[in-house]
Amino acid sequence: MNSNNDASSYKMEVRKPWYTYITVEPTLFFYMMAFMITNVIEQTFYLFRACTVNHGYSADICYNISSYDKINKEVQVTTSLFHQWNGIAMHVVPVFLAFFLGAYSDKRGRKIIILAGLLGKLYFSLMVTYITTNSWPVQYVIYFAVLPSALTGSDLAIFAGCFAYLADVSSVENRTLRVGILDAVYLSTMPTGIYFGNLIFNHLANRSFTIMFAINSSLMVLATLHCAFFLKWESRAEQVSMREAGIRNPIRDFFDINNIKQSVVTLTKPRPHNRRLFLWFLLISMAFYTFQRDEKPVLYLYASKVFKWDTNDFSNFKTFLNTAYVLFTLFGIPLMSKVFKQRDTVIVMMGAAAHMCGHLIYAQATVGSTMYIGAMAAALGPCIVSLIRSMASKVLTPAERGVAFAFLSVMENAVGMFASVVYTQIYNATLGTPHINSIFYFTMATQAAVFMLSFTMEILLKGSTLENQDEQTERLCNQYTRGAVAMLGSVPSDSFDTLHSYANTFQMPFITPWFPEKDMENLLSIFLEAVVDDIRHGEREEEHRVGDEA
Repeated sequence: MNSNNDASSYKMEVRKPWYTYITVEPTLFFYMMAFMITNVIEQTFYLFRACTVNHGYSADICYNISSYDKINKEVQVTTSLFHQWNGIAMHVVPVFLAFFLGAYSDKRGRKIIILAGLLGKLYFSLMVTYITTNSWPVQYVIYFAVLPSALTGSDLAIFAGCFAYLADVSSVENRTLRVGILDAVYLSTMPTGIYFGNLIFNHLANRSFTIMFAINSSLMVLATLHCAFFLKWESRAEQVSMREAGIRNPIRDFFDINNIKQSVVTLTKPRPHNRRLFLWFLLISMAFYTFQRDEKPVLYLYASKVFKWDTNDFSNFKTFLNTAYVLFTLFGIPLMSKVFKQRDTVIVMMGAAAHMCGHLIYAQATVGSTMYIGAMAAALGPCIVSLIRSMASKVLTPAERGVAFAFLSVMENAVGMFASVVYTQIYNATLGTPHINSIFYFTMATQAAVFMLSFTMEILLKGSTLENQDEQTERLCNQYTRGAVAMLGSVPSDSFDTLHSYANTFQMPFITPWFPEKDMENLLSIFLEAVVDDIRHGEREEEHRVGDEA
């Protein structure tokens, strides 16, 4: 009777209210809402500031610059060069920090790097708000806002930390869904943020850039406060705070050469079943996918030049585009993964194909309305990043996720350093020629690379999944425990010795439905590695205890 009660309580303890699963979603929502509410306005501000200050034209001309072809071309060259150097400044420092961020968050927790990135972005918002009140040239944004913000890791730290945190607290069975929901949460800010930003800018704020960036700063404050008060400092048991670890010099602890060594080992050590190759495929796929993000600044310039769109026209297009992105991400990933049982690699191929189709339509568009058709065709594309992050978490062990997500962000930021240069040079070289649409063909080539990498993974997997063996072992150990509890009612969930003893005594893998015999393949070596890791962890704790007593 007692064993039945224990087994029942074990099964019931996983049934928690839905709101208890909320973790980083509000933080990322407020952060992205702050970014999106000024997304188009920020592009307008850079163009406007280059026009009024760098070139000295009147505000009336600069607000209606699409009506002045010669002036528009002149200012667009200046603005595109600003975007080139802005992209480099925004990404160069975070790429360096990423060599330390991942391994550091694996041992100290995700919250600290998320909070640092949020504080950096909050500084950026406040400084740009101040710059809007002065007549400074547009490049001063790089000197006084972008570079100082980048010192905290900014976007790289926020995204790497948030997705690693989510991977820590979610099971392998629902991780793709949880990552998809998180993507949908922050993607939902794209249409709503752009829509409300355009509404406020044109109808409530009297085209005041200062008011818009003040709203941006307020939302960043909310994101920072939620992170500070609602996220846990350690999201896994093996993470130890600096105080518990006895760290007196946090800077030295962060820039520990062992963090780089750990990152290099994680990326290069041999893994079974082509998992090292798959890890690099995923990193390279993220790099190629990220190229299309740096298309956005020149897309604004392209639409202004070719279709004579103003801020309102482009905001309407971006609202439609991002609404389609959100709907396909929110419903497409669960539908394909849970209902149609499609593998992650197949969904990535579909997303890459969607991006290629959409950009082919962009390239052929002669009227603005055709761009909306391209947006619909490309709507499935953003699901790629969700699937890449989910697959990376399945390729590596839980203790290596910080490195994985940090280096996925490295690929995003490293590409950002030179993708902005590539798009700027292509756009400036073709500006005023029939080949101005070359930026879209370049994007198609990058997405074709993503398609081929995912296709290769699909062939190598031979119909199997990317589920990580260590996480499978963790689940099987839980099944050991569950079976033993049902039989004996007295097994602690973390007792390797007890589980091993009962397994040998009662031959549980062969006599219980919890632990089918087919799952025993390759289990012994991984199980022994887990025991060794457990012993080493105990030795480290003993060393800390002796050190504290001394």
